[in-house]
Amino acid sequence: MNESEELVSTVIKNDYCIGCGVCTVVNDSPFRVRFNQYGNIVAYADKDPAQSNAKVLDVCPFSGKSLNEDQLGELFFPNIVKSDPWIGKYLKCYAGYVRENNFRKEGSSGGIGKWLGYTLLKEGKVDYLVQVVSNQSKDPSAPLFDYHIVSDPAEVIRGSRSAYYPVTLAEVLRIIKNKKAKYAVTGIPCFIKALRLLSLKDEVIKERIKYTIGIICGGMKSANQAKMIGWQLGVKPENLVAIEFRRKYEDRPASYKIYQVWSNKDNIERFRDSYDIFATDWGAGYFKPNACDYCDDVVNETADISIGDAWLPQFERDPQGTSLLILRNTELLEIINKYNNKEVLHLSELTADDVAKAQAGGFRHRREGLSFRIDRKEKNNIWYPIKRVKAGDFKLKRKRKRLYILREKIAKKSHMAFLKALENNNINIFYKEMKPLVKKYHAINYGILPVRAIRKIIRIIKNYVRK
Repeated sequence: MNESEELVSTVIKNDYCIGCGVCTVVNDSPFRVRFNQYGNIVAYADKDPAQSNAKVLDVCPFSGKSLNEDQLGELFFPNIVKSDPWIGKYLKCYAGYVRENNFRKEGSSGGIGKWLGYTLLKEGKVDYLVQVVSNQSKDPSAPLFDYHIVSDPAEVIRGSRSAYYPVTLAEVLRIIKNKKAKYAVTGIPCFIKALRLLSLKDEVIKERIKYTIGIICGGMKSANQAKMIGWQLGVKPENLVAIEFRRKYEDRPASYKIYQVWSNKDNIERFRDSYDIFATDWGAGYFKPNACDYCDDVVNETADISIGDAWLPQFERDPQGTSLLILRNTELLEIINKYNNKEVLHLSELTADDVAKAQAGGFRHRREGLSFRIDRKEKNNIWYPIKRVKAGDFKLKRKRKRLYILREKIAKKSHMAFLKALENNNINIFYKEMKPLVKKYHAINYGILPVRAIRKIIRIIKNYVRK
């Protein structure tokens, strides 16, 4: 069995492909990527993998044979002394936001991701920024988001706030290989890891990608989640042309998100609080790709800078949002420190423990929960990608184990149930098939119904008092 055949028989057939597309640009690769029926981007062989000599296992983030995040950290950040078991190597950690222009208003969290891309272009540190952008097409058959290559600093603001939607690096990487320039690339942890792995094999990629801007990640979602949200807001899947996942409130904590959707049939403004939309409870795992449950990197440990939400008590009530930063690149740290003043940035230094607390839920699921999932795979003699977390690393109570099992079931069931709803043009099928699992999940995670009702009343009262 050659490497292409092994990738098919392990990663692809066992549903661990995240669709990053890095395997498609390897010499003699038989692979391409496409959307599957569940709305996930996955790799497939468009020619006989048995006839390929492509070396794909070393560049796939889920092959189990590629370097892990700790090993990549040693290679790419050899001079960094500080290291933490949760967040990896780091120079400095901050929480803060952008003061100037509309970066904070138009960006995720405190807007520092957009500001940094803008600044790198404006100061000539890079020629191009590779970022995810909402598709402006009115064609509902087109993907709602995709990677775009931006050269004009003013265009950075078009980048999406948060795109919980599958994209791929496949075409972007072909452009980078064919066009000599300096690039900065944004991406989720597995994408940045894949770029690092590819750069160890491809000198062109290594030379041209100057900075990696990592997004702290709680797991991705399929394209069908966007269709499901739109359907509940009155836009049928065949008419959905745009979605905003994180429109901000002006008077509520940043954790309160508004979903907004657009149809190609009218100009009606449709939006609703995420708490009022079925199957958007992030922790439950709806529409999550299987690969996300086998990743142990929450904070993008191989990126030059990681940016996410500062979910800490002193910041989370600010409705405008606060960014969490982990710096691993000295040049980017100099830029951040240069603009940390009254006019541009407002930053507070954090410890590694602060950062871990800000993403505590993600770490529980991807370390503690992953250890349990791996243990179940081993007991059933089922292949899984080797991770830094090992089976049995954590001692779990029965209730916690049941919770992790239900999350897996909800993720898998949501893909199948929504496909059935699409095929029958009836969203009620999705509701009916999901509710028994959801009821069990809520009972374990949130308590019995009367308790949940009391909590909801308290939340409503708090919101009223704030107003």
